[in-house]
Amino acid sequence: MPIITTASNPHASLHTLIAGAVFSLVSLFCITSSHAAPMDPESVASDEPPKNTFLADSAWPMSHRTSYIQGSSPLPGPTSADSLSKAVYRNTDLINITFAMSAPYANGDIVAWGSGMTSVYKVSIDNNRTQIIDKIKKTKITSIANATSGAYTVLDKDNVFYVPGQGSLHAYSDSIAGDPTSDIQLLRSLDIPTDALRGSNAEDPIVGINMTYDGYLAIATKRGTIAVVSRDFTEFNYLQLGASDTGEEVSNSIAVDEHGGIYVVTSESMYRVQWTGDKLSLDESDGAWQSTYENGADIQVPGRLGSGSGATPSLMGVGDQDKFVVITDGQLVTNIVLFWRDEIPTDWQPIAAGKNRRIAAEIPVNYGDDSRLLAMSEQSVLVRGYGAVVVSNDYGSTVAQSSNPTLSNLVNGIVVFFSNTRKYAPYGVEKFEWNPATRTLDVAWVNNDISCPNGIPTMSAASNLFYCIGQRDARWNVEALNWDTGESVFFKPISKWFFYNSFYAATQIGPQGGIWTGTITGVTKLSRQ
Repeated sequence: MPIITTASNPHASLHTLIAGAVFSLVSLFCITSSHAAPMDPESVASDEPPKNTFLADSAWPMSHRTSYIQGSSPLPGPTSADSLSKAVYRNTDLINITFAMSAPYANGDIVAWGSGMTSVYKVSIDNNRTQIIDKIKKTKITSIANATSGAYTVLDKDNVFYVPGQGSLHAYSDSIAGDPTSDIQLLRSLDIPTDALRGSNAEDPIVGINMTYDGYLAIATKRGTIAVVSRDFTEFNYLQLGASDTGEEVSNSIAVDEHGGIYVVTSESMYRVQWTGDKLSLDESDGAWQSTYENGADIQVPGRLGSGSGATPSLMGVGDQDKFVVITDGQLVTNIVLFWRDEIPTDWQPIAAGKNRRIAAEIPVNYGDDSRLLAMSEQSVLVRGYGAVVVSNDYGSTVAQSSNPTLSNLVNGIVVFFSNTRKYAPYGVEKFEWNPATRTLDVAWVNNDISCPNGIPTMSAASNLFYCIGQRDARWNVEALNWDTGESVFFKPISKWFFYNSFYAATQIGPQGGIWTGTITGVTKLSRQ
């Protein structure tokens, strides 16, 4: 088990920077070493989740790439700093979490669809140009308190782009079918029925979205409504999690498998909600289940967007492999937690007294330091095969969180805005590996030299490399690590300017093998050359 460690990064008080940070954010709201050995093509294919044919047939059709929410890609990525061009930045909107990439049009063009806080936009994709094709204002602007509503998106096989909002769901597409250069048009909108929400649409906005394998949209609201909606918006099926009056908080998106399982982690429990094809069910006889986890009760630390788990559930295991749901929990030193996804093995015993038998593993993510008192991660767990990687988003515990969601999100914004600075940048990447022979989750490696401050990482199975938007000496970079060992393979400098801050965005591998990322105010692309 190779372990790569350095001294822990110190954290200091934010008091000296708060005033400047608030001013900056308000202004924004107004305005080289050894190469990794490539993986065997058969191995790449065997670890790839089942294809969802209702998604766009593209490099990255939805948030976290596939319905399994693994965040990894079978496509080759860059293998050296020299193989990447200089970063190209385009201003789009405030807070750009992910891009849904189209299949090639008839002329070979590919576009990326994006959703920011105030607009929906379309960007050209090729190695020679990155242009904003069109941008249109959203009909309903998301408040700061609900900044994640509209962050997760889906592009379907018919090139229709689905964007959630506060109490509504919107479908966009090209104004001229088949023309990648045409303007964007709003095809249709759906207002969520008031009886399906707990409170107003501002109090219970749509947070997560995914595509079922039979072609329906699955959505989750902040207070625990789970719904399945036909893509033409004529069918709407829903159920509600938790107590009828308050529900349970959902702070990130949801995962879906090919058997109708919809995986939702709330502030209280991990759920498999079962879509039978004509109804949503919480009945075990239909395949649904519920498990408690260490949600941390009222623990709130800077960077985390809600109580409980800070992760969108990721699905591990395909074909004949053991199958799990993977999250990080809400403890001050977060655990990576695996839940048996389907039937629990008959001989399986609880991992500890009082633990739900559904839990297959619960391991602290402490980056090799058993004495660590705080270790949190807001990002979904990156999964490929039986490998799972967690990055540190530990910004320190010096800033108290507020029960007011607007103030809490502003505090998070301030912290994440400065997360590339020496005093506040988190350090640590840790990989875990499930061993099917011993049925244990083991630490594969730790690298405490690497800082991935706030973005969602990815990996290329073809290139056998992990990528994140990292920082070195406050400069944003593309970082690449060997997937098997955790050793740094290369880093590509980007810039120190704030508008290259990934700000919660996903690192994505594009169709030509380059790296794409959203930023606090736009989109950044590094083409493969």
